[in-house]
Amino acid sequence: LAVLLDVALHRLGVHGYTSIPVLLGFGCKVPGMLATRILETEREKIIATALILMIAPCMPQTAMIISLVGPYGTKYLFLIFFILFFVAIITGFILNKILKGETPELFVEIPPYRLPYIPALIKKLRMRLRVFLVEAVPLIIAGVFIISILDILSITNFVTNILGKPVLWLLGLPEETASVMILGFLRKDVSIALLSPFHLNIKQLIIASVFMVLYLPCGATFFTLLKELGIKNTLKVIFMMLSVGVFVGIVLNLIL
Repeated sequence: LAVLLDVALHRLGVHGYTSIPVLLGFGCKVPGMLATRILETEREKIIATALILMIAPCMPQTAMIISLVGPYGTKYLFLIFFILFFVAIITGFILNKILKGETPELFVEIPPYRLPYIPALIKKLRMRLRVFLVEAVPLIIAGVFIISILDILSITNFVTNILGKPVLWLLGLPEETASVMILGFLRKDVSIALLSPFHLNIKQLIIASVFMVLYLPCGATFFTLLKELGIKNTLKVIFMMLSVGVFVGIVLNLIL
């Protein structure tokens, strides 16, 4: 897979091995981010992070989007996923142009094709599961704890009133959904599901779905970003995602 996609991914500033973290990100962004360790340079990791976080929602988010938008027709679902894919590719092109550095070449020996050896698969699965439990689960628990403290101290309400409502006005979404957007930092799938009581029309559902995928990573992914990229690069990624999410949301509000 890395060899097949190497030429296409080189145009985005990364080599073929980036396909592995991106594919893992379709299920959950946390293991996708952990898998960026196979990339050699900081530049590649930043571009790969943008692709992982923007190219598609995680599996729980996907299920919630399908449940909300599906009744209006599959064409709207395809539209949402096409928009996300298009935005991720364009972002990759832009990052490739503005980030200094070169994309390393991919040198890999392709082994002969064989049927999977079940004991080896089980051993690798146990190893990957152990790594996830040891490294990712503590980050998830820490994220939930910190966000809960912020909510108890009413800091999330303050952010909602100061920043959330003006942004939602630009996106054409009801002010009442501001609290749901803030909750998305903790659990994106739950926050998307909580849009249901607001009885949004299909235009608002499309904008909300795209925006909530793009605007911020969930808490667990955020703390994984801190560990893998450091504070400086994590803040850059957060600013980029928020800017892209707001820009795309405003454009969709104008053209849909």
